[in-house]
Amino acid sequence: IGRISTIKMNVLPKILYLFQTIPIRLNKKFFDELNKMVSRFIWQGRKARIKFKLLQDARIKGGFALPDWELYYQATSLMWLKEWITLRNDRLLTLEGHDLLLGWHAFLWYGGTKVQGYFRRHFIREALFLNWQKIK
Repeated sequence: IGRISTIKMNVLPKILYLFQTIPIRLNKKFFDELNKMVSRFIWQGRKARIKFKLLQDARIKGGFALPDWELYYQATSLMWLKEWITLRNDRLLTLEGHDLLLGWHAFLWYGGTKVQGYFRRHFIREALFLNWQKIK
């Protein structure tokens, strides 16, 4: 329990900061490696006694509330998409959408067509769009 608390207090805020400020595309392999490192830290090289999913379950469900990194990543990318939908942060939208032909809403709901393929040329937009397609 102490090592899990250490991860939640020391590692989670730093990784959340990176997820929020650098919205790049992260694949399943990244999260698997992160989970392996966390598991090695928790068990100190010994054989795991509890399944990793049980460690990540909520305390109410009998788990240990270890952070689910991929879920946090998806949540932070949804925060960026919220900016696209609300259209309040003009500086951010101007910076990200300097070459857009249509409005931001069109890309979130109809972004899979070939006509709008240029939308995905920007690496930040592509990462957020792919995560949106996965969650939607």
